[in-house]
Amino acid sequence: MKNGLLQSVVAATSMSLMTTVNAQENSTLDIGRFAIAGYGDVTYINQSNMKDETGNDIQNNVVARFVPIFLFQLSEKIHIEAELEFSTNAEGETETELEYANMHYFFNDNTIITAGKFLLPFGQFGVNLHPSWINKAASNPGLYGGHGGNGSLGGITSILGDTGINIANTWDLGDAGRIFTDFYTVSGPRQEAGDHGGGVEMSAKNGDNNNTMAFGGRIAYAFLPEWEVGISYYSGKYSNDGDLNYDAYNIDFNWVGSYASVRGEIFGSSAETEGEDEPIEVDEHGEEWVKDFDKSGWYIQGTWQARELGNAWLNPVEFVVRYSDIKSDFDGSIGHDFEEDAGKMGSRIYYGVNYWLEPSAVLKLGAESTSIDNEGAGHGGIVDDRVFLQLAFGF
Repeated sequence: MKNGLLQSVVAATSMSLMTTVNAQENSTLDIGRFAIAGYGDVTYINQSNMKDETGNDIQNNVVARFVPIFLFQLSEKIHIEAELEFSTNAEGETETELEYANMHYFFNDNTIITAGKFLLPFGQFGVNLHPSWINKAASNPGLYGGHGGNGSLGGITSILGDTGINIANTWDLGDAGRIFTDFYTVSGPRQEAGDHGGGVEMSAKNGDNNNTMAFGGRIAYAFLPEWEVGISYYSGKYSNDGDLNYDAYNIDFNWVGSYASVRGEIFGSSAETEGEDEPIEVDEHGEEWVKDFDKSGWYIQGTWQARELGNAWLNPVEFVVRYSDIKSDFDGSIGHDFEEDAGKMGSRIYYGVNYWLEPSAVLKLGAESTSIDNEGAGHGGIVDDRVFLQLAFGF
C-alpha cells in the first residue's frame, strides 16, 4: 500500500502521455491473441436543491458503468481495438454505446495509420484522460458535456469521436524531447434537428448529411516525463446543404512533478449561422446575413499527493482542485432561439480527495459548485451544487 499511489500516478501518467507508437512498443499481445481490458465505476451523486428546466426537483442518483475494451493483434503490423460502454441512466435503464472500433496499421516505427471509429486527437482529456479511473475528478471539466452528464453546465463540446482515418507520427528529438503529430479526416459534424443555425451535432453517425469531410489534427511537443504542450484544430461543414462551417481549436498543457501535477485546456469554436432581419414592410423579406456563433471555455486542474509528507498512512491520499469556465456569445440578437445554450454558461469549481485502494482502483470524494450566467436567457436561478462519491477501477 505504501507505493500504491505512486504506482497509480505512474500508470495514469503513462496512459495520458502514451501515443499509439508507445502502445505498439509496450504491447504484450501475441499474434492472433485476443485480450480484454477496460474500466468501470459506481457513482453516488447528491444534488439537493437542484431543479431541472421545468422546476422539478432532481433526485439524488446512483449510476454505474462498465466499459470493456477488446484488443486483437492480427499481425505485427495490424492491431484491432473496440470499446463498448454499458451504463445506467437516471431512469435506471441500461444504455449501450460503441465508443470506438478501429484498426491500427503500423506503417513503420514512427507512423501509425488508424481507420474506423476513433476518439479524435483533439486536446488531452477526450482521447487520454476521460476514463474514470484516470480522470482525477468524479465529473468532467465544465467545457465537456455528455459522458454521464454535466449538471446544469451544459458544456460547449463533447468528447469528440468520429469515423474516418488518422495518421499519427512521433518524432524523437533525443534529449530535446519528442514531437507528436496527428492528422485526420472524418465524416464531420451535422446540423441538429430543427431550423436554427449554430446547432452543431458532433456525435458520430452512419453516413454524412452533406458531401464534405471534416479535417483536423494535433501537434504537441513533450519533454517527458514532466510536461507536454499541444495545439489542436478541427474544421468541417455542418449544415445539410454544406454551406455553413464549424471550426474549433484547443490548446492543452500538462505538467507532472514528483508530488504534484497541473493540466488544463483552452477551447474555442465558431459556427456560421444564417438568417434574415425582420422586414420593414409586411410580406417583404429582410436582409439575409451570415453570422458567427462563438463558444469558448477553459479549465485548469491541480493535484497534490500527500505522500510528500513522508507518512506511510497518507501515501494513498491525493487532493484535487479543478476550475472551469465556459462562455458563448448568445445575446438574443440572432433571430433564432439557441435554447440549447440558454442559462447553461458559467463557471464551476471542484474540490476532491482521492484514496487509491490499488494502482488501478480509486475511491473519490468530491464536491463542486456551479455559477450560472445568462440568467435572463430562460433558465436563471438554477442551483447546481453536487457531491460525489465514486469508486472507479481499471483492469
